[in-house]
Amino acid sequence: MLMRRDAMRYARICVTAAGGLTGARKIAALAEAHNIEVVPHNPRSPVSTAACVQLAACIPNFALMEYPLGEYEPPKCHIVKQPLRVDKGYLIVPDAPGLGVELVDDLSQLPPRKRKRLESRLHEDGSVVDQ
Repeated sequence: MLMRRDAMRYARICVTAAGGLTGARKIAALAEAHNIEVVPHNPRSPVSTAACVQLAACIPNFALMEYPLGEYEPPKCHIVKQPLRVDKGYLIVPDAPGLGVELVDDLSQLPPRKRKRLESRLHEDGSVVDQ
């Protein structure tokens, strides 16, 4: 294990893939026991950002927050009623219930998501070629 071998400095925990806040806290506790700092991985939405902020607020080995661009722009800004507040480069931990954000009342009324076409170069055997 990388932690036991002192082979890592940061644990990049994805709250949405680690079993939610409970799973992420367990990983953070393991990291703390090995003097490893936590950098929550946050590629998703304002809800994911709120979960990462809650994780950061409750662990002693939080290092820094990955913050995706576009939280105040469509379509991300249409998911929650009010995105988290940023003050002088710092996300403010909300004191509202739950994650601290409230979803819009009817997500079905949002404009449909535009799918982005992924173009990858394929090798002659059909496998994806790293470009």
